[in-house]
Amino acid sequence: MLSFLSSLLQSHVEVQVNRGIRGLGTLAVVGAMLLTAYIAAVLALALFLAERMSPWATAAFIALGFALMAGLILLFVSLKNDADKRAEEAAARARQDTQAQILSALTGGEGGGKQALVIAAIAGLILSSLLGKGDEEDGDA
Repeated sequence: MLSFLSSLLQSHVEVQVNRGIRGLGTLAVVGAMLLTAYIAAVLALALFLAERMSPWATAAFIALGFALMAGLILLFVSLKNDADKRAEEAAARARQDTQAQILSALTGGEGGGKQALVIAAIAGLILSSLLGKGDEEDGDA
């Protein structure tokens, strides 16, 4: 039974990996086409500007465009990182709040204190007595 389930899981994993590889291949082809189109557009802009301006002015204009584009990309990446960091902190706070609420509900108040210790001790005694009875019965049989 276990080997059957393992073989099913393995075939499922293989299908997912093959899909991922096909997706990466498609993404690589699309990326190469977009890069080629981008290079052709920059080259066309350079040729157009070279007819209108001097070659040095054209090179400076294109360099300025690249610098502005790099600055915008860095700005967007830093904003995304900040948003991700804030989302992680909010999720951590939500987990802590949930844990605090669960603890409060289990102990019957904020923080619990002595009441939580008493409840834990009673639960431990009950569980140890139940576990101890099962061992004694198994030993007699």
